[in-house]
Amino acid sequence: MLIENVDHHIDEEEDEWFPKVRERLGRKELQEIGEQMIELRKKAPTSPAQPSALKKTVDAVIS
Repeated sequence: MLIENVDHHIDEEEDEWFPKVRERLGRKELQEIGEQMIELRKKAPTSPAQPSALKKTVDAVIS
């Protein structure tokens, strides 16, 4: 069930959301957002720091 939900979410992003974002944002702005995401990813945790972090992640995926 989880895999099916994730696949649906990916399809929805690629087919609906991304084209809308590309229409409204210029190439430069998209590149800036991408650069920011790369920098933020370096600081992002790679594992849950506490058990509640895992629960929050699961809850976010399910919602």
